[in-house]
Amino acid sequence: ICKKRRGLGMENSRQHRRLQERDRLAALGEMAAGLAHEVKNPLGAIKGAAQLLGDAGSRLDAAEREFVGIILEEVERLDRVVGSVLDYARPSKGELHAVDAGAVVRRTLTVLASDRAGDWDVETDIAEGLPLIRADAEQLRQVLMNLVRNAIQAVGGRGKVRVSAAVRERGPGASVNDGPEWVEISVRDEGPGIPPQVLEKLFVPFFTTKPTGTGLGLAVSQRLVEEMGGRIEVTSRPGAGSTFTVVLPVARDALGAPRSSREPARREHASSAPAE
Repeated sequence: ICKKRRGLGMENSRQHRRLQERDRLAALGEMAAGLAHEVKNPLGAIKGAAQLLGDAGSRLDAAEREFVGIILEEVERLDRVVGSVLDYARPSKGELHAVDAGAVVRRTLTVLASDRAGDWDVETDIAEGLPLIRADAEQLRQVLMNLVRNAIQAVGGRGKVRVSAAVRERGPGASVNDGPEWVEISVRDEGPGIPPQVLEKLFVPFFTTKPTGTGLGLAVSQRLVEEMGGRIEVTSRPGAGSTFTVVLPVARDALGAPRSSREPARREHASSAPAE
C-alpha cells in the first residue's frame, strides 16, 4: 500500500509539473506573439527603406551596396523568426480531411528536390494500399519539409535520407477485422545521432543546437501533428542516425471502416544531383 501511495504521489507530482510547464509555455507564447506583432511593422519599414537604397545602387559604392545587402538579409532572417514565433504561439486551425499520405510525401520531396545545395540523396518507400489518413495536407507538408530539411542538415548535406510511409502494426490481441488505426511516416537520416541530453529537449520551444536556429521548428511541427490527433516519435543513437516518425490516425467512412487510397507500391530514389 505504501509503495502504491508513493507511486501515486510521484505521478501526481509529475503531472503537476507538466501542467505548470504547459501554463508557463502558454504565457510565454502569448507574450512572444505580442512582441512579434510589434516587431513585424518596423521590420517592414526597414526592409522598404533598404530596398529603396538598393534601387539607387548606381549611386552607391561597393561597400555601401554590401551593407544594404546585409540589412536585407538580416531583415529576411528576422521576419522568418517572427513568423516562427507566431506559428507556435497561435497556430492556425487546419481543416481535417481524408488525405493520401503517399501523395503528400511525394509532393513534399518534389518541392525539396528544387533545393539542390549539397550532395544528399532521398529514398522513399511507400507501402501498397495505404489507408487514407485524417489530416490537413498543407500542414502535413509543412511538418515533413521541416523534418526532411533537418535530416539533410544532420547528414551535412552529403548523405542519405530515407522517407517511408506504412501502416503501423496493431498491438497483440487486436482483431484483424478492426483494420488499421494509424499510418506512420518516418524520416530517417544517417547522421551523427542526437545525444540523450538533447533528445529530451527537442520539442521544447526556443531550444536549439543550431547557430542560426529559432528552436521553434520541431515545436511547431509537434503542435500541428497533435492538432491532427497524432504525435511525433523520435529514436536516435549517437553515431547511428535518427528517425522521426509522424503517427496519424486513419480516416474512416460513415460505417467506421478505413478508407484506402488504393495506391500501388512505390519505391523511389531522389537525388540532389541535377538530372542528366
